Amino acid sequence: MLVLLDIIHWHIQGSNPPETKPVPYRSVLQEKIEPGQTLIVKGSTIDESQRFTINLHSKSADFSGNDVPLHISVRFDEGKIVMNTFSNGEWGKEERKSNPIKKGDSFDIRIRAHDDRFQIIIDQKEFKDYEHRLPLTSITHLSIDGDLYLNHVHWGGKYYMNSYVQSLSKRWVDYPCGFIASRLQNRGGAYSTLSPVPYESGIAAGFQVDKTLLIFGTVEKKGKRFNVNLLRRNGDIALHFNPRFDEKAVIRNALAANEWGNEEREGKMPFEKGVGFDLAIKNEAYAFQNPFCISEIPIPDSLFPVQIFVNGERFASFAHRSDPNDITGLQIQGDIELTGIQIQ
Repeated sequence: MLVLLDIIHWHIQGSNPPETKPVPYRSVLQEKIEPGQTLIVKGSTIDESQRFTINLHSKSADFSGNDVPLHISVRFDEGKIVMNTFSNGEWGKEERKSNPIKKGDSFDIRIRAHDDRFQIIIDQKEFKDYEHRLPLTSITHLSIDGDLYLNHVHWGGKYYMNSYVQSLSKRWVDYPCGFIASRLQNRGGAYSTLSPVPYESGIAAGFQVDKTLLIFGTVEKKGKRFNVNLLRRNGDIALHFNPRFDEKAVIRNALAANEWGNEEREGKMPFEKGVGFDLAIKNEAYAFQNPFCISEIPIPDSLFPVQIFVNGERFASFAHRSDPNDITGLQIQGDIELTGIQIQ
């Protein structure tokens, strides 16, 4: 995962909503950007917002004369989003598109790096491909400035190719804590633009209670189904999460000793074909704990739920049907492109 180190912060004028980052925002990248990685910027604007910018810099997080491989300017006063590059002391030719972000609304902007271009996605929909005018490796800093409240900045992910760490019948490999083990296969000496599944991996230290699994991806335009499985050490499936577009339903279930349990399928379909998504699965502690009752009576596994969120909205909960501390693997299959996986 690419690490962002905040180096300079100033506060936006006025009182910020809770859990916002100071603006202007300046960060230095601790590692080189690699194709497949995605910058996620989430925030909101106010009715008086005029402009804000997202910039990928070379050598320094400012406009002191160093190159700026990517400049994105969201302009409410013009109704446009302008993209450009600053190189050798000069701005290049602007690329402009109509601004889909409305004043006063929240926004989600993603910039995915590829070998030849940046793929810009706004509110989970493809917005613009911007061809590289400077090498991807020249990017060292990030800045965000202007009329916005900044809630979230994250850079991570990669190309997730067909990955199998070990057979499910074997012990999951042990990797540093918090890191999802995987082998990235580089086919034919070059990265693929797409990130096919199935994807299968061990989870270092297990998917512990109070941890959250984050999956970033995009449903294929003609996608029919995909599934996310949380795996136990013996190969059982602790949670089978299965959106089915052909049935307009999302199935939740568990597999134990090669037998499926009762399906849960309440709730509307929260995913869209051809549209990106954020899926968060939280392995929570007790669902119905009475704070006034302290007891040494063992608590059934069914009181440990998995909470499921789609695009920041709570979608469902799933009561564990087995030991909530025995989740050691992850499997993703079906008609999606993966852009990021993280446990926090």
